[in-house]
Amino acid sequence: MIVIDSHGEPVNERIRELTPDPATPDAVFEQIEKMAKTLPTFDRVSVGFPGVVMHGVAKNAPNLGNELWAGVEIENTLGKLLERPVRVINDADLQGYGVIRGHGVELVLTLGTGLGSALYVGGRLVPNLELGHHPFRRAKTYEQRLGDKQLKRIGPRRWNKRVLQAIRQLEPLFNYDHLYLGGGNVPHLRAKLPDNVSVFDNVQGMKGGLHLWQDVLPSAASAPPVTAPSKHKSRAPNPSAAPSPTSNGA
Repeated sequence: MIVIDSHGEPVNERIRELTPDPATPDAVFEQIEKMAKTLPTFDRVSVGFPGVVMHGVAKNAPNLGNELWAGVEIENTLGKLLERPVRVINDADLQGYGVIRGHGVELVLTLGTGLGSALYVGGRLVPNLELGHHPFRRAKTYEQRLGDKQLKRIGPRRWNKRVLQAIRQLEPLFNYDHLYLGGGNVPHLRAKLPDNVSVFDNVQGMKGGLHLWQDVLPSAASAPPVTAPSKHKSRAPNPSAAPSPTSNGA
C-alpha cells in the first residue's frame, strides 16, 4: 500500500503486511482498514486485486480462494469502509498501467505467488487476461511452472530457464512490441532477456493506480483539496493511492 501524488510519485514508503490466513473478505478488509489508518492524507483509492474483477465485483481469486471471493463487491465495500471513492481492477492490469508506454501491443507478466498477466493495445487494456491458468509445458499451466512454489522447489537457475521458455512461447503468440516483467520474484531473474523485454519493480507498477482516475480527475490547478477523516477503523488486495493534486492517496 502506498500513497502517490498527482504525478504518480510516491509520498510514503510502501507498506506491506502478510495476507491473512485464511484470506476471508472480512479479514482482508480489516487489514486494509488498519493499514489505511497509518497513511498520509489521501482522497481516492485504486485497488489491484489478484483475480478477475468486473464492475467492481470479484469473479474469482485463485490464490485467495474462489469460494471466499466470488461475488464479493470489493469496490462498494471498501468505499464505505474507507469513506473514499474506490476503483478496483485485476492487480496485473493495474501494475501494467504504471509501466507501459502506450504504443503498439504491450504484454505485462507479474511473477509472484502465481503469474499475473495484462495485455494493452495502443495503451488500452484488454481486461482480465488470465494467461497464468493456460497450458504451458508438460500438462502444467504457466502459473504451475513459474509460480513461487516452483521457484522454491527447483531453485533460481532452473526457474530462470523456465521464464525464458515462457518468453519464447509467448512472443509468437502475441507478437508484442514489448514485454514487461514485474512481481515479487523478479529480483531472482538473472537471465539475459531479449531486447524487447524489460523488468519493473512493484513501486513502479503501483503508479498504475493514477490511471484509474485520469478520466475523471479535474486538472491539478482546479481540483479541490480533500481532507481525510480523523479516524479509520489492508497485503491482500493491494491498494495504491489514487492521487489528489493537493493531498495524496492510499
